[in-house]
Amino acid sequence: MSVFDSKMIVLYFAYGLSFFTMALVIAFQARENSSFVLAKPIWLLAGFGLCQAFAEWAKVTKLLHMYGIELLSITALHLLDVLAIGISFLFLFLFGSHLVVDYLKKYTYLKYVPLIIAAGWVAKFIIMDFLLFPLASFKMWAAYSTAWARYLMAFPGAILVTAGLLLQLPELKKLDLKSAYYNCQGAAFAFAAYGFLSGLVTFPVDFWPGNVLNTESFLQRTGWPVQFFRASFGLLMAFTVIKTINIFNVEQQKRLEEAERLSVLVAERDRFARDLHDGIIQSIYGAGLILDASQAMLRKGELGKVDEHMAQAKTKLNETIAQLRDYIRDLQKGRETKGNLKQVLLQLIHEFRKFSMTPIDFEDNLKKDLVLTQKQDKNVYHIIQEALFNVVKHAQATRAKITVEEGENREIILQIIDNGKGFDFGKWQAGGSVDHKGLANMMFRAQRIGGRLTIDTDLGRGTTVTLVFQVDEGQE
Repeated sequence: MSVFDSKMIVLYFAYGLSFFTMALVIAFQARENSSFVLAKPIWLLAGFGLCQAFAEWAKVTKLLHMYGIELLSITALHLLDVLAIGISFLFLFLFGSHLVVDYLKKYTYLKYVPLIIAAGWVAKFIIMDFLLFPLASFKMWAAYSTAWARYLMAFPGAILVTAGLLLQLPELKKLDLKSAYYNCQGAAFAFAAYGFLSGLVTFPVDFWPGNVLNTESFLQRTGWPVQFFRASFGLLMAFTVIKTINIFNVEQQKRLEEAERLSVLVAERDRFARDLHDGIIQSIYGAGLILDASQAMLRKGELGKVDEHMAQAKTKLNETIAQLRDYIRDLQKGRETKGNLKQVLLQLIHEFRKFSMTPIDFEDNLKKDLVLTQKQDKNVYHIIQEALFNVVKHAQATRAKITVEEGENREIILQIIDNGKGFDFGKWQAGGSVDHKGLANMMFRAQRIGGRLTIDTDLGRGTTVTLVFQVDEGQE
């Protein structure tokens, strides 16, 4: 065995091992309930890594076969290599298309393009050129089939993955996930390099561009085999992808922290409920008993005792009022989300989910967290609260969504959208309906913060409530 071949065996094995490790880590780290776009199609990347590892290890077996170590026949090894490469590139292409389409939320049909191209590749090179009308040279068939797999699936797949990862960067930056942000950049660079090295540099073939750009011409111009660069960028790809998907653990930790915070909040509310029952309600009940006794004394003519009992009842009620004020103060201090628009909206959604089966989605398109003034906080809170009450009580909706974004001239645009039955807005404006008194209050509150409220609805087509108000530069 030559020194070059022994080094290539080590190189191919290490290359395959990096992809195999990436596939295993992705499989264990994947989260189905994650809110990140990256989470849903990540299993396709695991499939790519696993098949790519098998393809590289098949090359190791072929090299060993040259020196008499026959684990499988050479025909079976070539076929296994070609199939593993084709399937791995299909997984890569699917991952890239899903990543981009899921982010854009349109052009869903593009997800099927990789399957159509792969079907054409299988029909041509597996069914026709291998099974039905085999080529004279088996080695030529392997070179042609892998070359076209690289051109048709690996190269466009790597480009789409690169674009999809770059599209994730604004979200990671907004969440201040610096490590994931830089590793995602590194992964995008690694996939772009992979697209060139594995998608365009093929074994020498007699058609363009493989007759110009191939493994031999690459070696002549650089002095290094392309497999070395593929292995290097494969290791970089595995490392950066593994570090990037650590965001799933970060997200899980944040959810646990939020669950713990909510648990504390629920416990605090239970405490207030007990205190109200044992303190306020009992005090009011005691004052009622004193008043009942006073009535009985009045009927008996015991006026002196009546005055004494009335004074006791008054004292009892004053104590109750003082207790209520203390509780209100404690509750106001305990509202942790006050002033932060995103947290206010999330709190409202959480509260409504507790007594409504209507799913309420939240889409935050703000670049930064927005801190409201006290006046804005109070009025925005009640506007959104009333809108959600209308969704739950009147709309008969199966889904609702709150969106927030920044418009022109520092305007904040809040929308509450439902797919319910809608209502006759013209009739309401004419004063012919008494079912939507809360709408007038919503419009009044919008005016109080210098904003405007519009309602787009009609019978049978759902309702969209839009609140637009302006913020100052110092509020961000």
